[in-house]
Amino acid sequence: MRVLIVDDHEVVRRGVRSLILSDSKYEICGEAVDGQDAVEKATLLSPDVIVMDVSMPRLNGLEATPLIRTALPDCEILILSQHDSAEMIRQASKAGARGYVVKSSIARDLLTALESVSRHQPFFDAVSPPVKLTPMDSKEILQRSETFEQALRESEELYRSTFELTAIGIAHVNSSGRFLRLNEKFVQIAGYSKDELLRMTFHDLTHPEDLEADLAHAEKIKSGALDHYSTDKRYIRKDGSEVWIKLTVSAVRDTSGNLKHFITVIEDINRRRQGEEALFKLAAIVESSDDAVISKDLNGTIMSWNTGAARIFGYTAQEAIGQPITLIIPPELQGEEKEIISRLRNGQRIDHFETVRQTKTGGRLAISLTVSPVIDGNGKVIGASKIARDITEQKELRERLEARVKQRTEELEEKNKALIEQTETVRELSGRLLRIQDEERRRIARDLHDSAGQILVALQMNLAPLRTAAQCDSEFEKGIVESLGLVDQLSKELRTLSYLLHPPLLDEAGLSSALQWYVEGFTQRSTIDVKLDVAPEIGRLPGDMEMTIFRIVQESLTNIHRHSGSDQARISVLRDAEEICLQIQDNGRGMPASKNGRSPARARTGVGIQGMRERVKQLGGRFEIHSNGNGTEVMAAFPSVVAEMDAESLSSK
Repeated sequence: MRVLIVDDHEVVRRGVRSLILSDSKYEICGEAVDGQDAVEKATLLSPDVIVMDVSMPRLNGLEATPLIRTALPDCEILILSQHDSAEMIRQASKAGARGYVVKSSIARDLLTALESVSRHQPFFDAVSPPVKLTPMDSKEILQRSETFEQALRESEELYRSTFELTAIGIAHVNSSGRFLRLNEKFVQIAGYSKDELLRMTFHDLTHPEDLEADLAHAEKIKSGALDHYSTDKRYIRKDGSEVWIKLTVSAVRDTSGNLKHFITVIEDINRRRQGEEALFKLAAIVESSDDAVISKDLNGTIMSWNTGAARIFGYTAQEAIGQPITLIIPPELQGEEKEIISRLRNGQRIDHFETVRQTKTGGRLAISLTVSPVIDGNGKVIGASKIARDITEQKELRERLEARVKQRTEELEEKNKALIEQTETVRELSGRLLRIQDEERRRIARDLHDSAGQILVALQMNLAPLRTAAQCDSEFEKGIVESLGLVDQLSKELRTLSYLLHPPLLDEAGLSSALQWYVEGFTQRSTIDVKLDVAPEIGRLPGDMEMTIFRIVQESLTNIHRHSGSDQARISVLRDAEEICLQIQDNGRGMPASKNGRSPARARTGVGIQGMRERVKQLGGRFEIHSNGNGTEVMAAFPSVVAEMDAESLSSK
């Protein structure tokens, strides 16, 4: 039976070789120093079994396993690792490994595991076998189906009642203009029965003078140039009377963007139109106004001129009426009048338009101009009403104030720019310090793993044979057993310290596995019931983001254990098109408010929380804490687009 040994530590490779060769049926066909080396040598040597470590440079064991199984389907892989977590064992099984042995149990289990794997039988350390998932039972599926159908019925009933009982007219109209569905209010406004309307098109109802514009808007919706439009128009009722309506039309399109039908909403505005006409019969009231109130027809001829206009522009009513409005418009601004007339013909109002006009003596005035269309009883625009206010003094004062404000703004912008530069420098320094701290933790954890941890494994392998040899001397055997126990205890403590400094699962299997490992260990140590929910679509994230999320979970759970008094916690990591969101909740006593009564989220926080906040800010995210007497919620959100860009950048390398 040919065996390939893969481990980046020479002492471990030597110990594994010695244990395997103690059984004459095994042959060591080669050794590899990392995952990439293992893939190349496995292809070259075609071993029967590969005994492989997980934590290695270039390519780790979990990444190398599926590559080897694809190239050599009959070759079995036995993972040999210091990780004793259930999540790592699950990841190894998922990658395609046939067996898994924890290095602390190597003297006891290696040959047994090798025997099972060589016969194509699984061997996983008894600490935590792979988990089987249980499908949802049929009863729950039926209950959910009934709930969904009930929700659909309630939604349909709500839609039907809203459509029928609303105080405005609503209709569905097909692309040819024929009515498909109408509510009772629409029938009342249109003046026909529902059956009659369902045999008609909106062309049949529309006043001939309004039809052309209405059809033009409808064609724009059909072509996709518009999704909706709104206008005032007239319907002709069955009895021949006219009714003014406020019309709003929206498009309903299919998934390809093609028009399915129109939604038409109408409102009776006859009273409003009558009110506008009454105001125009009352136009004489403006005669005493200090502002210039002028009316003109659509040809631009002045029709009325109040005393305010005479005072401002210097022309008497007899001099102005009958003259073109360009009488008071400077030559270089004559084009304004054409634009105003064009907008008036479309029924548009012009509010507080600031411009310049000239007086009888040739002087220039700054004025604020409001222009409204004048509409006759049939709704046709027949002219315009203009209100002009002399704002020369106000404009000069405003310009002086604006100049002062501009000066002060420039001064403040310079100061703000300097402050921003200082802030960015501090933020950049803070980010560098956080990265240095993480790298130092990773280095120390790696040193513990690659030096002390591996040496302890080798020491354990060297002591294990002595236990058998010392059976004839009880005192000697007792010392060996105690020594093995101390080595095992020291190995676990070093491993725990190494993992807390920098969890290897974070680099080797990703955020989901690292969180699962940490939560399992925290639950055992604290007796706090922690529920973890990581969305499957999270996938691998950029290293900085995975580390930040892990540290926030680590810091938050530590705070819950020390301060909250909560007996449970919930952690969720979700992702949508916009954000990756982390939420951590407990049901403890909450965070106390500061002495000045501010909420905990705004109160002065400790170094741990401030560190979490700064880590999130470095990644362009947002960090929030909400707390009351019923518990605390910690939330961190990161832009999904940043994660995707970083992931693409990493994959391209």
